[in-house]
Amino acid sequence: MALRHAGSSVLAAVCAQSLRLARWGPSFSTSAAAAAPTTMSQPKNSFSEVVIALGTNQGNRVDNLLDGLVSLTNHAIKVLRVSLLYETAPQYVSEQAPFLNAAVLGHTDLSPLQLLYHLKQIEKAAGRDLVGGRRWGPRPLDLDIIFYGSQDLQHEVLSVPHISWQDRAFVKAPIADLLLPEDIARGYIHEPAPQASVLEKLLQAVQQWEAEGGEAQVGQPGLCRVLPIHRQIWELGHSTHICGILNITPDSFSDGGSHMPGAAAAAAAAQGHSSPTVHSQAVYAPPALPPQQEEQQQDQQQQQAAETDTAAAAVDGSSSATNSATSLEGTNSSSSSSSYPASVVGNPDVNVAGAVEAARAMARAGAQIIDVGGQSTRPGSQRLGPEEETARVVPVIRALRDDSELVHLPVSVDTYHARVAEAAVAAGADMVNDVTGGLQDPAMLGTVARLGVPYCLMHMRGDLANMTQPQHTTYSCVWREVGQALQQRAALAVEAGVLPWNLVLDPGLGFAKTSEGSAELLGHLAVMRRETLRGVWGRMPLLVGPSRKRFIGKLTGRHTPAGRDLGTAAACVAAVAQGADIVRVHNVPVVAEALRVADGVFRGTWPILEP
Repeated sequence: MALRHAGSSVLAAVCAQSLRLARWGPSFSTSAAAAAPTTMSQPKNSFSEVVIALGTNQGNRVDNLLDGLVSLTNHAIKVLRVSLLYETAPQYVSEQAPFLNAAVLGHTDLSPLQLLYHLKQIEKAAGRDLVGGRRWGPRPLDLDIIFYGSQDLQHEVLSVPHISWQDRAFVKAPIADLLLPEDIARGYIHEPAPQASVLEKLLQAVQQWEAEGGEAQVGQPGLCRVLPIHRQIWELGHSTHICGILNITPDSFSDGGSHMPGAAAAAAAAQGHSSPTVHSQAVYAPPALPPQQEEQQQDQQQQQAAETDTAAAAVDGSSSATNSATSLEGTNSSSSSSSYPASVVGNPDVNVAGAVEAARAMARAGAQIIDVGGQSTRPGSQRLGPEEETARVVPVIRALRDDSELVHLPVSVDTYHARVAEAAVAAGADMVNDVTGGLQDPAMLGTVARLGVPYCLMHMRGDLANMTQPQHTTYSCVWREVGQALQQRAALAVEAGVLPWNLVLDPGLGFAKTSEGSAELLGHLAVMRRETLRGVWGRMPLLVGPSRKRFIGKLTGRHTPAGRDLGTAAACVAAVAQGADIVRVHNVPVVAEALRVADGVFRGTWPILEP
């Protein structure tokens, strides 16, 4: 399935509650709906909240849902909220493909029968056969009115609430995402008039959902929450997804210079170190400090963020447990760049061939996504402008997309610059990973909404220059405050137009946190989700990046980052026990093996492997 990147005006309409969009033309007017039945009409200029369920199991299912959301806004149905995304087994007719299901909370002045008429027109435009199609059979788009205000309506062609909603987990799960705690405290959602509000019906649906097991039902056969990315639908909660780190930087704490040999030499010279030796197929290790000197330097910098989430390394494809990053000589030499055209290689400092080979090795070892970063976020590192960062990451992303072995592997770009995110997605990136959660660049949230790709939103305080200062690393309760901040940033992302099913949350281990704070946060991720990420926010996928962080070094006594891989594997197991969906790591082979055990123990997922 090819997942397209929907236009910004579409997502802004869906999630930022914009009804009339110049790009897509004006909404249906009252006169346009005149042909619809007017029985069961409501008073003129009266609006009601509605809950509509969406389903699809033919063609490009994600595109079908996106087109359906756009069509709702064009048919006088203002979309207020969108649920997460679920893949479900077909009911009644089992010989068909699985469905993708979602739900929306809307606002309309159409009467119930007018609304039904418009929904049928949308289904017909999507390609559904409304006359000869098999009942409960395959369909490109299915739209059902679940609730219309607080009303109970019976008509020969329409029953509201929907006659079967109570029997359908694939309806109740997304409906539960639409209710927010503040709705209950406020006493209404959008329409204060009781007859126009669906709050009472939503409360009833959520109470029934919880009584039947609630979240415990998600992940059971036939119902799973999913993340659409690249050409894939990722099932969440079944097994842990591994994000392999590929840094295109000269100065990241763990692997600087692995794929920028020329820039690494210059950086080393500027710092008074000898230039690193770079050989074809050789392993590059940054100059090591004596343990006491390194410890002193780390303590001076407070090191909460020295092992930052964007510091990255690529595996060398060998069986070595340390799995240091590979560095290949000479991007401009015929031996390393002959298979890549000049337009792809672009930046002579970037070792594109080495980066591609490192990504291949990570994919073979079990990585399901590669995160490409061009900017180090360790304290004291050089801050790059968008142009230079783009010049580092875009050639690598293009090459990854063009590589026959990696063509089906999702690629993420690690950046906090909106312009870099846009260039990277244009080059083929499938996700944006922002360590600042949109704080560094005010244009980021709107840009990601327009690009229509998944967005990993990380928690941090302050900025990259001062986040290690005590005012940013001091918490009264680290997991509670991190959860509250993540929920606030996620809500702002949705307001900016990012679809909820495209959001991934990252607690930001090592960013504006002491080592003790990072360890405490890692051990309380489940309670953070349960008690502070309330409602839909707590159901969003969680990415955790403990790889080679300072707190692991303090717990294990390992002074050099590359020596912390076994500790990283243990931290990843702890993350899985706490419900993490994705882990971001340097040493993919070691972590992949640990996660197979963790998934078997904590999730009951057993890989298909020969003993």
